[in-house]
Amino acid sequence: MNERDFQILLRAKRQIARESSIRSFLIVGICFAAVLRMLSIELPVLYPLLFVILLVYLIVNSDFIGNRGLVSKRDLVKLIERNINNDPDTLSRYAQLKSRS
Repeated sequence: MNERDFQILLRAKRQIARESSIRSFLIVGICFAAVLRMLSIELPVLYPLLFVILLVYLIVNSDFIGNRGLVSKRDLVKLIERNINNDPDTLSRYAQLKSRS
């Protein structure tokens, strides 16, 4: 694995961590809003705030709009294929797994 491959891998890991943290934040926000609604507490800022965060999340994760600096699936597949083909032991394990399924 060369330096470029390693950088792609690190960017992909950061991307996954960022997406999961935003998703968790949105889920907690929605649950918090639901609990407040069940307790008959109205916060007029809460719903627009959740909507804006959801909109930003969709824009950042969109394949068409905000893909600057994001690792595409195509790049990850190329990285995996390149590294599998360099290691014959990994290639044989992959072939065994492929034949089982």
